[in-house]
Amino acid sequence: MKYLCYIVGDFYIGCVFKQAKSHPLTACNGTRPVKFSFSEIASPWQHSLYVFSIIILLTPVWGCDFKLPERPPDLFYKSNEIRVGLGPEFLFSQDFNNDGELDIASVNSKDHSLDIILGKGDGTFRFPQTYRVFSEPTALSSGDFNNDSYQDLVLNSRGENCLTLLLGTANGKFLPAQRIPTGKVPLWVIVQDFDSDGNLDLAVTLTFDKMEIKMGTGSGTFKKGDTYYTGSRSLSGVASDFNGDGVSDIALAVSSANSSSIRIYTGNGDGTFQQTLRFARGLVPLALIKRDMNDDGLEDLITATGGGDNLFLFYSNGDGTFKEKITFAAGGGPTALVAGHFNEDRFLDVAVANSRSSNFSVVMRRPDGRFKFPTRDYVTGGTPLAITSGDYNGDKMTDIAVVSNATRILEVYLQKRLLK
Repeated sequence: MKYLCYIVGDFYIGCVFKQAKSHPLTACNGTRPVKFSFSEIASPWQHSLYVFSIIILLTPVWGCDFKLPERPPDLFYKSNEIRVGLGPEFLFSQDFNNDGELDIASVNSKDHSLDIILGKGDGTFRFPQTYRVFSEPTALSSGDFNNDSYQDLVLNSRGENCLTLLLGTANGKFLPAQRIPTGKVPLWVIVQDFDSDGNLDLAVTLTFDKMEIKMGTGSGTFKKGDTYYTGSRSLSGVASDFNGDGVSDIALAVSSANSSSIRIYTGNGDGTFQQTLRFARGLVPLALIKRDMNDDGLEDLITATGGGDNLFLFYSNGDGTFKEKITFAAGGGPTALVAGHFNEDRFLDVAVANSRSSNFSVVMRRPDGRFKFPTRDYVTGGTPLAITSGDYNGDKMTDIAVVSNATRILEVYLQKRLLK
């Protein structure tokens, strides 16, 4: 098809046409033709680089052979909206009632609540069950802390200098909240068996440059362990065996502008640690997740940072150290992220909630271990601070749930099957 095109930009209007198959696309400003590409368009009189944001197709004319590239198909469609408590700041996906279907938990800081949203297995959910917790929760982890085969939950409670423990029962129900005292203003909690005794332990980061270890007894109670200096506050962390010695280690995202970094605390196997590595200095990491992104059997680290709208991937060397960062794009203000198979290839991808641009981005990985650009962006309501993923409709494809802190709306996006 042949078109007459108006290009709006740099305060002039011209036509775009293709003279012949052997000639490049050309812009005409009324005096002489100027060659250009879609990524770089030079003004004929200023010789500067401009990006023209609006191209308006008006009417077919003879002499033009111009076609905009087709938009790639959407990977997801929104299937549900669910209203949750005030100030949702964290999402978590798990089968809470042991029915084989994935459920979602929403941690709500402003009304001090936890919503458990049971999945039906077809991409829809039941009405939220709300539990009262101690004040200002912003994070959640899970595990069987009393060895009764039911999943229990532990949340930080910033307003009361404690953790909230909810012991699970049958059918996805939880007992009333119990208090686990901590130091001042707990920010994050990590669940892992740090001393290899078969009981789950806790690592709790505090606002004032500390990390506390609490040793599980196997009965739903905890004993005080050692406290470690972190250099600054840590809003996120993960546990894994990063050096291959069979003992769990801890990686913390330390986010102060003066001492920001990722810090590795190597486990000794008895519930104690030593700091062995500090890297990614100056990136101001806010969120940190672990996944084996290149299928080598080693847990890699991915972080969203406050220093620019980028994400960073660090491939593990398997000895407690990590390779140089790989940088890839996010939206505006990345705050939370997940990894999963978000298209139908075999490579793990990343999805990130962007608080400033009010959307979430899906960043697909290439076969060479790097990431594709541009991202696939999906507009959400309000300010999304949390994201989670899982197969919510039983089609063996990974779906996404994201929640807005301002609107209190949890949005569920189901992945489309594009390959026939």
